[in-house]
Amino acid sequence: MAEEGDRKRLLEPFFEAMHSAGIRFCDSDDDLARALRETVPRPTAVVGVGNPLSGDDGFGPAVVDRLPAAGPLHPFDVRGVPESFLGPIAASGCPGVLFVDAADLGADPGRLALVDAGRLAEIDVSTHVVSLSLMAEAVRRLAGEGAEGREVVCALLAVQPGSFTDADRLSAAVAAAVRRAARALEAFATAP
Repeated sequence: MAEEGDRKRLLEPFFEAMHSAGIRFCDSDDDLARALRETVPRPTAVVGVGNPLSGDDGFGPAVVDRLPAAGPLHPFDVRGVPESFLGPIAASGCPGVLFVDAADLGADPGRLALVDAGRLAEIDVSTHVVSLSLMAEAVRRLAGEGAEGREVVCALLAVQPGSFTDADRLSAAVAAAVRRAARALEAFATAP
């Protein structure tokens, strides 16, 4: 059986290919803030998806809980039912929509990645039923069909979960990722 270091070395070319194809791993606050600026327009609806009662699946709501409710970020804590918030997300008027969720990225627990809308269908997200790809398409359609006929850019801020079994508690790696994600989102929100 391969050691953890061997696994990382073997998967590194795969991670690099993912980066060039719409999945960007971000290992620092600055890298994530920069990736957000390059990918998602502001103001941005930040949609926290996941179930806090299922361990690391609570990543999305935990990140959204740390964001201010004013300014260029419009937080939505949708838990496990993002489809119930389609109307309010589209009505927010935000040209950017950032879903925040736990997803299997084939990485170490707590590793963050920014996923372009075109790759959402390929990402195995947490425990909710409706795919984020369908959610993104629905938000884009609703915004486009509205009175203003707006275009919306969607993306996913994903974390590699460690465990879904610890009720009401994030793993240490994902709790640290929550703090990094919130700092990066604040830097993204306040950047010129």
